[in-house]
Amino acid sequence: MASTGLLTGAWHPNSQNEKQLVYVQLEKIVSDSRFAASKRYPQLLRYIVEQTLAGNEDELKERTLGVEVFHRPPAYDTNLDPVVRLCAAEVRKRLALYYQSPEHGGELRIDLNPGSYVPVFSQPPPDSPALEMIPPVVPLKARQISHPKRTRTIYWPAGLIASGLMIVVILVLATRYWKQFGKQKPALEEQKSALDEVWSPLLTSGKPVLFCMGETEFELFAPHASPLTALQSGADEASNLQASAEKNDFVPFSDVQVLSRFVSLIGARGHAFGVQSSRTTVSSQLREGPVVLIGMLNNDWTQNRTSTLRFHLVGPEGPNQVYWIADTQHPESRAWQVGSLARRSNVLTDYAIAARFIDESTGQVVLVAAGIAGSGTRAAGEFLTDEATLKQFADGAGADWTKKNFEVVLSSQVVNGMQGKPKVEAKAFW
Repeated sequence: MASTGLLTGAWHPNSQNEKQLVYVQLEKIVSDSRFAASKRYPQLLRYIVEQTLAGNEDELKERTLGVEVFHRPPAYDTNLDPVVRLCAAEVRKRLALYYQSPEHGGELRIDLNPGSYVPVFSQPPPDSPALEMIPPVVPLKARQISHPKRTRTIYWPAGLIASGLMIVVILVLATRYWKQFGKQKPALEEQKSALDEVWSPLLTSGKPVLFCMGETEFELFAPHASPLTALQSGADEASNLQASAEKNDFVPFSDVQVLSRFVSLIGARGHAFGVQSSRTTVSSQLREGPVVLIGMLNNDWTQNRTSTLRFHLVGPEGPNQVYWIADTQHPESRAWQVGSLARRSNVLTDYAIAARFIDESTGQVVLVAAGIAGSGTRAAGEFLTDEATLKQFADGAGADWTKKNFEVVLSSQVVNGMQGKPKVEAKAFW
């Protein structure tokens, strides 16, 4: 990984790498305990940093922030409602406390001067350890500022996934897989692997891949949340989902983990892609190129596109609100089911669909990684990116499987929070 030269004093990042350094530092700050327990402080800090890096610092006024960040009406009285000033004061104080800690003293600085809403960036002194850059496999896209004259309310979660901020979170997570896929590439070029065979139809289309992510509705995070919240997150990651909720990131952590795997894989192959929420994705976009659908219960497009396949989601039904993956050839069977109201235990078996097929309504390749619960989605993501697992699957699929559509039902057992490897329960080719 490459590192950039470091300069002392206040400085405005101009290059893509410099901006990425700031984004990585921003995520480190908002993950600190001084910010992580709050919704408002990370929200404000992220917004003002994003807009400054986008060159919109002149727009960072109190009223603009009140409207865009805290959803106040355009004509609200800033004297009667000093939410922006109070929040900025807390952000300023917490930034100071963060950098007072010895372990953070040598880091890239993000400060907020009194009386200003424009952050100031300062690189560490030359004797500090150089900050390493994440390989720029994903272009950072700053969210355009919207002006307070708009009367339509802006809901933060709807635009979060498509924003540059979400991409940076994915980049940070993707570093866990970058070296793995980067090292595989030369070998894969010499001999086409099962991994390449699965992904080749998406990567040879000449068009960017659209990753369509599910979202969790705001209401599901109410104090008496629906059981669907726990079901989406998976029994082994409830705390991770809550942490995301506190940061106003309404995306199951399992889905982000799967996305980071996929981003690393196609990034190592230099292929372009985009990320968008299922709620903001329209049908015309599904006709523009290959699509990857992540998540099931929280992704309407997954349910829509798999509803006519042999294996598809059904439910909820009964007092325990049971969801199951149905088999059209054996409609009486409910072997692959999870009850959202069933009594929780230390052992959970989740089920998922992994599929690749040509969507007859769009003519485009669709890849699906979707579990009933979050652990199932992770299992599907692992299945679709693990060469050994895919090779075992391919060995029993016939010589011409690469030219066919396929759909696989997977099971994944979680014991005391530890998830096992995905197991193939059933498969179909056509």
